[in-house]
Amino acid sequence: MIIWGVMNLGTLKYLSFYSLIGEIGIVWDDKTKILKQVVLPDVNTNKQNYGKIAFSGVVTETSPSEKIFQLMSDIKDVILGKEVHFNIERFDFSDLTDFQKAVLTKQSEIPYGKVTSYKKLAEMIGKPKSARPVANVLSNNLFPLVIPCHRTVRSDWTVGGYAGTTDGYYKEFLLEKEGILIDNGIISKKFRYPDNKISKSI
Repeated sequence: MIIWGVMNLGTLKYLSFYSLIGEIGIVWDDKTKILKQVVLPDVNTNKQNYGKIAFSGVVTETSPSEKIFQLMSDIKDVILGKEVHFNIERFDFSDLTDFQKAVLTKQSEIPYGKVTSYKKLAEMIGKPKSARPVANVLSNNLFPLVIPCHRTVRSDWTVGGYAGTTDGYYKEFLLEKEGILIDNGIISKKFRYPDNKISKSI
């Protein structure tokens, strides 16, 4: 671990910025500009919890590049409820298993303004009995907001927790900003994805 830290000293950068839901943190590799992590604010304080940074040897950036400024702006737009498309090829999946990659890649394809369930997502990646493992991958998603795990909910269509917590406050906030109707804690049918309409044979 010490050798790793020396070899990478100064290449991993960190920056926090204010958003509508509080302080957001981002970690990236300054040489490749590959995104390593998005850090959500603490739900109780809306401040950064630096203990949530998953990497060692991270250096705070004070003069971010234009690309990083654009990323910050795009993340703020997501929180405002705007439709934003991210290039997941610029996210670091190198330490993920094939299953984790499949879950996060498919999650990134869930349309804006739509919500799926862990069970449906498991079916979409060809692992219909893996709803719980899918939920575990999303609860440990290092790229919340940019990979929109807030668009996947429990199989009974209740919102549930978000980003490894049982508190769904941010999740519900983000969904409502996208115009998704939540009726008594349940996602309205018109916003569910896929809609399960069965085509009749002619």
